[in-house]
Amino acid sequence: MDYFKFIPEFNRLSVDDKISLMRSHFGGMVTINERILTRSVSQNLLISFKNMLGPNLANQLRHLTERLSAYTCDPMQLKLILIIATLSSDTYRYPNDTKKDRIYDDTLAIFAGQNVYVGLLWRYLLSRLPSERDVLKFFNNLVLDLLYLQCSCFAIDRYMYNLDHEIDQMEPLMQSLWNISNKKNNMDYDDIDAKLNRL
Repeated sequence: MDYFKFIPEFNRLSVDDKISLMRSHFGGMVTINERILTRSVSQNLLISFKNMLGPNLANQLRHLTERLSAYTCDPMQLKLILIIATLSSDTYRYPNDTKKDRIYDDTLAIFAGQNVYVGLLWRYLLSRLPSERDVLKFFNNLVLDLLYLQCSCFAIDRYMYNLDHEIDQMEPLMQSLWNISNKKNNMDYDDIDAKLNRL
C-alpha cells in the first residue's frame, strides 16, 4: 500500500521485513483500510459474502464489520490502528512453515515503531476522551476487536485452503498468501474457533 510509504518507521525496515509484515497482516490491513475508505457497509456486500463464503463465515464477517464500524467516526484513530496492527508480531498463519521469511531481520525496530504509534494513539485519545479511564476502556475494546479480526482472518484462510483449484488460478503474488503446499499440516482450526467464540 502506498500509505505505508509515508510511515518512517516502516520505511526504515529491510525489504524482507516489509514483505513479511504485509504478507502476515494482509487480511487485517485490507479490512481496516476498507473501513478507512468507507464508513457504511453495503447490503450488497453482505449478500456477496453470503453467496461467496456461506452463511457462517458471512455472519462472522458481518460481526467483524460491525465491531470495526465503531472506529469509523474518526479516520485519524483508524489510521493509527492500521499502523499499530501492521507493526505487530506475526500471526503465525503457517505454524509449520520454517522458511526464512518467518524470521524478521530486526524485530526490535518493528516493535519500536509500533510503540511510537501506540503512544501517539494514547495521546490522541487523551485529547479526545473525557478521562484516562475512557482511554483504557478504548484500548481494552481495541485489543478484543483486533483479536476478533485476527481470528476472522484465520477463518478466511481455512476456507481458502479448501479452494486449491481457485488458488492455482490466482496471480503468483496472491497465491503466496495461501501456502497450500503445507495445508494439511497447518493450524488447529478447532482451537481458533473456540477462541473466536470467547471474544
